[in-house]
Amino acid sequence: MAISLETGDLDRVTFSRVADRFWDFVAPDGTVFARAEIFVGDDQWGVRLADRAPNVADADLLRSVARLLVWSVQCPADTVEVVLSRTHDRHVLVKVAGDYV
Repeated sequence: MAISLETGDLDRVTFSRVADRFWDFVAPDGTVFARAEIFVGDDQWGVRLADRAPNVADADLLRSVARLLVWSVQCPADTVEVVLSRTHDRHVLVKVAGDYV
């Protein structure tokens, strides 16, 4: 089932660790709309993100992944490759001044 989120809702998304390397993205209403699988590497980390929110733009999903990495995971890697399961597109996030862009 697809979930509809407004752009402002993404700023209030919280994250919940559900297993060793899996994190749920929880909407303000308590609905889980995405799950990230994190792959720890020596130089570069990876994230596979599966979501159920087709109205959320890829850029907004990547911004949420960056928030997860900085605030919940405290990822030390300078680069993180993110694969969006909905399109299989690969994106590279680069750490700049403590945040990923």
